[in-house]
Amino acid sequence: MSFSFHLRAAPTSGVRALHASTVTLAAAGFALAAWLGPPAWAGAWIGGGVAACWAAWRYGGRRLSWGRLSVDESGDGRWEAQDDAAAEGARTVRIERWCATERLVWLRLAETGDGGRRDTLIARDACSAEQWRCLRAWLNWLGRG
Repeated sequence: MSFSFHLRAAPTSGVRALHASTVTLAAAGFALAAWLGPPAWAGAWIGGGVAACWAAWRYGGRRLSWGRLSVDESGDGRWEAQDDAAAEGARTVRIERWCATERLVWLRLAETGDGGRRDTLIARDACSAEQWRCLRAWLNWLGRG
């Protein structure tokens, strides 16, 4: 089977909404705990909630990498980081783990050589229908090994 496609991974409205939902989930959880817990603990729960919301907003998407994924005809992947300060170009990567849903794909890429890991989210609305089909077919092919 032959694969060949290029795909940009960049923050889209779907990824931003997912990031915002982590903040909302933290706020809702701590608000519920403050409401259901003893009144003496309400201030502590609210303070913890503020800290959790800040951490979710500040660090929630920190591990995500943005850039360009290229897959050649033989199914080998290459990753070119958007913020590559060293300008080393595309690096050969392999998929360590992945999860695909109807509208979102999460990839954990491991660079060959130094073993660096990158996580990226690719939203369906960020690519064409053909790119999405190629990505899903490539992941299914990798899953069968």
